[in-house]
Amino acid sequence: MATPARGPSVKTPDKKRIASLDGIRGVCAMIVVTTHVAFSTFVLPSSAGPPTEGIWSILWAGQVGAIGPFFIMSGLFLYRPFARATLAGTPQPRLGIYFVRRASRLLPAFWVLCAFSLIVLNLSSITGVWDVLRPFLLMHIYDFHWYAGLDVAWTVPAETQFYVALPIIAWVMHRLARGVADPARKARRMLIPLGLLVVVQLGWALYINSSFGPWPPQFFYPFGVSGLFAIGMAMAVWSVLTEVSPDKAPKFFSWATRRPNLFWLAALVPYVINCAQPFSIPGTADWLSPEAAVIRSALMLIFSFLVMVPLVVPGASSRLMEVSLGNWPLRFLGRISYGLYLWHFAVMYLVFQSGSIFGETVPVQALLGKFGFWELLIPTVVGTIVIATISYYVLERPILKLTDRLGKKKTAPSVATSEAGKPAPEFTSSGAGRP
Repeated sequence: MATPARGPSVKTPDKKRIASLDGIRGVCAMIVVTTHVAFSTFVLPSSAGPPTEGIWSILWAGQVGAIGPFFIMSGLFLYRPFARATLAGTPQPRLGIYFVRRASRLLPAFWVLCAFSLIVLNLSSITGVWDVLRPFLLMHIYDFHWYAGLDVAWTVPAETQFYVALPIIAWVMHRLARGVADPARKARRMLIPLGLLVVVQLGWALYINSSFGPWPPQFFYPFGVSGLFAIGMAMAVWSVLTEVSPDKAPKFFSWATRRPNLFWLAALVPYVINCAQPFSIPGTADWLSPEAAVIRSALMLIFSFLVMVPLVVPGASSRLMEVSLGNWPLRFLGRISYGLYLWHFAVMYLVFQSGSIFGETVPVQALLGKFGFWELLIPTVVGTIVIATISYYVLERPILKLTDRLGKKKTAPSVATSEAGKPAPEFTSSGAGRP
């Protein structure tokens, strides 16, 4: 009987990290940081005039999908045990342990940022207890209130709600597949809800950009990234299907195994298209028309999918991937990527000297173009790396290790096996896809 192709790693008790996935986290986190610096210095709304830096404004404004791989990895890592339970008949994951691990990964570091932002940057704008509790309860994107330093923290509620919704979605997918014996048919049925989530993302982009004024609170609701989570869950379905029935693996799995770099080359196509910003003005940062918003959302889905395929398909590897993502600096940045993502806006406000400790908190939108790119980039990157490193080693990693130890006391670790009796390919999910 054929043995499934080996994946990038095998699940081990110490949850060994995968170099390429840490590397892509590092790349994407730094792109997010650099992009926000660019959008604060020279990628400005069209009302400010034509692109100030020509081709560089166009290239940075065309950045699409840097956060996409994070959501895809969350969907892949977290749904994979549920997918294996449906397709391979392994026990269902224990939800208590699942929720404790997700909370311990996401919330402590975010709560520290909330405390810092409230005290240092927003103290003068606090008018009551609810202003303090709102971000800690992840309500700041619903009962909308602007907090300096939490500008990109909308993804934390989005991730949290996906964590809560995932077992429900997994239950629906399991019910759809339970009456079928053939693994390939099971997999096809499991993909139906995921296709609907992709439609939800595109529909949401159309709805908010046609129904509201510029940058409404609804822009930050999790529906806008539901398709990215769905792509990750679909990858989990396909990877488990490859384990249990290697001959039923999707065709693109074999393509990625033979020519992984072609997927990265193909990812340049949606990026270049987005640089042209169809139905919008290249090199600018405007609120998009409905047509432009749907196209951009679709390009994000395609770009993120193409980037991630060669990184998660069992047996797909290339020298380019190893050199570009497996080097120590990017792997390190990948490990601290959550802190990089959380803290870079707070550091930018400190560089701007905007915040309660400076006497007045001025929204970053009012400071666009006031600094030069390198003048803002260098202190932002250095300061964010320092804070993210401290956050990872002092707070995030110790809490995750404690959570894992407590989890092991309640359940014995298991290693999934293929039909041939060998360990199946597995990816570490201790950090999920969080940046």
